Amino acid sequence: MNKAVLRDVTRANPTAYPTSGDLWRRARSLWGRMLRLSRRTPRRLRLCESLPLGERRFVAVVEFERSRFLLGGTSAALVLLARLENAGGESASPENESAGASGEAQR
Repeated sequence: MNKAVLRDVTRANPTAYPTSGDLWRRARSLWGRMLRLSRRTPRRLRLCESLPLGERRFVAVVEFERSRFLLGGTSAALVLLARLENAGGESASPENESAGASGEAQR
């Protein structure tokens, strides 16, 4: 490119070629944002998945700390349907918790 043409382009649009100071400020600003995001405390409650069933009904998988739960909900109630497998491989449901111990005793 001709130097005269390049000089005219930079005069018309001075931000066409950012200076090293501008780049440094932008990089430092971005780095600061990333540090702030990484310092946030992790959320203990998380909605993993939700499925609407119509007429104000839904089923959802919710994670609290390291436990996962299957919940059912309507406009008037929220019900625990089951406890799902944890990362450690344990699984239990509200109906099977008490039956689990007696089921092992029957075998």
